[in-house]
Amino acid sequence: MSMSLRSAAVWAALAQYIGFALQFVGSVIIARYFLDPAEVGVFTVAFSAAAIITGLQDFGINRFIVGAEQLDDRLIRKTTTVSLTVGLGICAVVLALSEPVAQFYGNDDLFLITVVIGLSFLFIPFSVVPLALMQRAMDFRSYAQVDIAANFLNVAVTVTAAWAGYSSISLAFGVFAYQASRALFARFWHRKVPVFPVTWRDTWPIFRYGASSGMLSFTSGIAARAPDLIIGKMISDSALGLYSRATGLAVQFRMLVGGPIASVLYPSLARARDRGEPLAGRYLRLTAALCAVTWAAMAGLAAASYPLVMTLYGERWIGAAPVLVWVALSQVFFIAIPMQIEVGYMLGRWRRVIQLTLLDVAISLALLFLAAPYGIVAVAISRVVHGAVWLCINAVFVQRMLHFRWSELAWIYVKTALCAAVAAAPLLLSYAFWIPAEDMSFPVLAALCAVGVVLWGLGLRATNHPSAADLGSIAQEQLDRFRTVLKRPRA
Repeated sequence: MSMSLRSAAVWAALAQYIGFALQFVGSVIIARYFLDPAEVGVFTVAFSAAAIITGLQDFGINRFIVGAEQLDDRLIRKTTTVSLTVGLGICAVVLALSEPVAQFYGNDDLFLITVVIGLSFLFIPFSVVPLALMQRAMDFRSYAQVDIAANFLNVAVTVTAAWAGYSSISLAFGVFAYQASRALFARFWHRKVPVFPVTWRDTWPIFRYGASSGMLSFTSGIAARAPDLIIGKMISDSALGLYSRATGLAVQFRMLVGGPIASVLYPSLARARDRGEPLAGRYLRLTAALCAVTWAAMAGLAAASYPLVMTLYGERWIGAAPVLVWVALSQVFFIAIPMQIEVGYMLGRWRRVIQLTLLDVAISLALLFLAAPYGIVAVAISRVVHGAVWLCINAVFVQRMLHFRWSELAWIYVKTALCAAVAAAPLLLSYAFWIPAEDMSFPVLAALCAVGVVLWGLGLRATNHPSAADLGSIAQEQLDRFRTVLKRPRA
């Protein structure tokens, strides 16, 4: 199935919104009624340790399939063989690491949690290729259905296990349910993907590409998961639980508002490349839309951190609020130059991508070790510094590939920042002149956020933001569809 860029974004948005809603509700129930910060911290250590290794699981297969100029059944079978081989190897490594991880952190519970997480990744090879084919075909309807179903089972299993008293391992059971169901549903929606018999013939180019991509995933995994591992070792499990709750909320919210646009950016650029079209203008257009929604969302999330955490998770989680402020602000930098890895691969700059990723890991780790002795808020502030450095490095890299004008990108940033400031203004002004953050109720918070959204939309129009027309068209399209449903005669 093929669909337009706008329709693809709508279906991707549906998956993001429903997935976020399920994960959000599940996290609130678990944090408020079942698990405390220390229990969440224990799971986070195991998951982060496994995630560094299992970042290799995709082995670049998704990028390989989406970016391939020609694709046939033989190539699909070869990519499936590679994925299965790598998946078995990685599962074995994670299982072997389960005991050392438990000993290093001095917590026996980590052994079983890591084992369950490691076994769950056996299912990933059966979902990687079908989902990549859906993405390549811009079939985000099927992709959305798979993701929604898997997220539902993840939350259902996690909450049930937590209610039954399984503590930290209930979160691992949820991960297992998610990966298993995602593989099952992906195979059901894309039954024609050949798996057996496996074929080793001419798979070396895929392994060679995957090794480079795997190194990239491994180093990226270190950058993403190192804060969790360092906090768990140098500070405490409770501090890690608070940090992971804040980062999870910020990243989930960023994916909620920006994920639909980001998910269609790479396939759109790949198609434009295949047609021989200029890429700079399309990249800036999609970047403008992505920054417009995510910068405002992150500014609002940072402003709402204290009343939001207090209302949703309760007083024992209030230590996550100051962390959330800085983590949300750091996301502004990390989204400002999107898809730098995918664009680098697409344009043949793979070696440079790996070099920059290694540099990024070194900078991230250095900042973390400097900040950790001063507590989790200092660690969160270090993420903002890391984001600013990351942006400077990757902006130069992408500009040299696409040759867009710096002035155009700068104007996008200026207009986007103004609109984000306007969106957060109602909350900030209310704290100063009306209701302090610690006394604000959720209905008032929601009302002020709604005012911020309206002001943000007006700001896009007033500044003549490049994405104003695109976002307005998408909103109008959804409004028209809603009206059509309301007017449809009932049987």
